[in-house]
Amino acid sequence: MQITKLLTLSILITSLSACVSPSINNAPTSDKNTLSDADLIRIAKNDNRQPLPNTSKSVIGIHNGIDVVEEFTCSDICPENTLRIVYYDIKDSAECARGGGVIKTILIPVAITVMPKPYCLPAVIADYWESYP
Repeated sequence: MQITKLLTLSILITSLSACVSPSINNAPTSDKNTLSDADLIRIAKNDNRQPLPNTSKSVIGIHNGIDVVEEFTCSDICPENTLRIVYYDIKDSAECARGGGVIKTILIPVAITVMPKPYCLPAVIADYWESYP
């Protein structure tokens, strides 16, 4: 009985650790997950990307030495009204500019409305962000 419980617990812990282990969703296969400008454009244009299980955002690589995050935001009607944003993991606007980013204010779904939120987007996708899926 005790061995069965121990075995069951071991399997459960192994399964859970596999769920939370860091992984990259549809990330490029380049060296150390370094993203080129072309990689960022390809990721931004790809409307088939999905969030990792049990998370709404994840680091998908590094561009210009800065972590690039892909975030999926949804409010009242999911997944139909899900918004996907690819941005630098930078909060400060001065640091964003130094890293080659551009601050863009994006309307984020909240309940049945939207709210503006600033993001530091990589410059290569910032000018065309609204045209990507």
